Amino acid sequence: MKSQLTLTFSETLAYSSEKFVAHHGVREAVDTLVTLVSERRFALVYVHGEQYSGKTHLAVYCAGLLRSLGVPVDLVAAGGAAEWLLRENSGKNLERGTSLIVDDADKWIAQATAEGGFTAVADALSQAKGVLVLFSSIPAAEVKTPAQVKSRLAAGVQLAIGIPQETDLDPILRALCVQRGLKLTAPKRRFVLARIARTVPALTQYVARLCKEGQGTSASTAFEVLTAALD
Repeated sequence: MKSQLTLTFSETLAYSSEKFVAHHGVREAVDTLVTLVSERRFALVYVHGEQYSGKTHLAVYCAGLLRSLGVPVDLVAAGGAAEWLLRENSGKNLERGTSLIVDDADKWIAQATAEGGFTAVADALSQAKGVLVLFSSIPAAEVKTPAQVKSRLAAGVQLAIGIPQETDLDPILRALCVQRGLKLTAPKRRFVLARIARTVPALTQYVARLCKEGQGTSASTAFEVLTAALD
């Protein structure tokens, strides 16, 4: 079983499976992925999540979840799929049931030269009876990619990150703060949630502004800074 994630992040954030809140809007994607992996046959899954919707953290969560179920899985970012295949000797070293999760996959498959690399990766995983999971901020139908790749995406399973339920918002806000080293008390989280849009992108961008307003210090939790970050 694979023991190390290979994803490189664009920001220094403490992503981990344990810190992710599996809210209502991601449960269909998670449940579908677990079901497909358990069937021990090849499947192509495309998961769309708008910018700041938590798709990278969801990718990390899915990798951790599959690993906990005994599934050999690797996680790479964008163009890392090509290097992954080389490391696996063009798929000849793949353990049966191996799955690959690719974050920001549109940056990989939208390249003019993507068709050969994508086909090679997909075929290797197909031989291993594994699952190829592509996370992207662009819907599958809108990705500009070679025709053969487009047709394979269309034949695969397409999922989307949905909106959280009201009861999910406080845990999500708390987790986002912890992820950036901030601690907001329950009253302060209620203060923020009463004044902000009820979406993950809105919460994510708010916490980023909060860090900027308070320079990432404990002062960023003062009510005046909480208010300033709302603008």
